Order: sequence, then C-alpha cells, then structure tokens
Amino acid sequence: MSLQCLTQEEVNTICKDVLENLIGASTYQHTEAVKWNQSVVEKITARLVQLQKPYKYCVCVILMQTGSGAGLSVASMCFWDRRCDNSFVVRWESKAVTAVCNIFAIAVDSGAVSPVPMMDNDVATDGEGGTVAASATATTNGGDIVGGGKSECE
Repeated sequence: MSLQCLTQEEVNTICKDVLENLIGASTYQHTEAVKWNQSVVEKITARLVQLQKPYKYCVCVILMQTGSGAGLSVASMCFWDRRCDNSFVVRWESKAVTAVCNIFAIAVDSGAVSPVPMMDNDVATDGEGGTVAASATATTNGGDIVGGGKSECE
C-alpha cells in the first residue's frame, strides 16, 4: 500500500500558520527578521516531519520588507523522479513583511509514495527517464531581503 504524497494544501497551511504565528502583524525590523527567518525554517521543517510522510525536506525562506519598491524574483529547478518528488512555493504577505517559502520534498522510498500530480507545463523530461521539474516562480515588489534565504534540510 502506498502512502499519500505531500499536497500543496498541506504545505500552504503549514507555511501560512507558521508565518502568521511567528510574524503576523509585526513591523519589519532587520534584526528581528534574521531571527524570524531561522525560526520559520525550523518550525516549517518540524511541522512537515510531523506529517510522517516518507520524504526528506529542504525548506528555504526569503523574508523581505514590504512596500519599499524593491523587486524580488525567485525561481527553482529540480532534476528528479516526478512520480514521487515535488517542490512547492508559498507566498505570504503582511503589511510589513513578504515571505517566499520554497519547500522541496524528496521521497526516501519512491515505492512508498503515490505518484505526484503535475501540470503539463511544469515538466520536461531529459530523454533518459529523469525529469526536470520547475517550481512556480514568485515575484514581488518589496524591500530589504534578509539573508538571501535560509535553508533547513531534514
């Protein structure tokens, strides 16, 4: 019996809950944002692990000040088995802070995970059985980018 794959809905809920609880309506302060960033990646990773799905996770978060006019474009590309591996992008915004979360879920045992549904425009094959999958690109006009993103892999 195969286990259910990680869904966009689960990832959205986890990321938005963590960001709302840790940052919420706080005003942007660079020194606080550095602390928030570390806490956000740790808490998102812990919540994903609590789902007890057969994945290794990499969580990358970029925090920036909202409303200062600076732009941000985030993109990622992965080479993996699209039947069981996946990536997710979640954007969260308050009046003072914009967050872009990139979550990578790599199956530990591809036989234990149900196939991941993908849209046609998300996938390109390499001609040798591998798949190159591009995650969604998040673009925003904001401000101060904190730490270039932090990573937490479990």
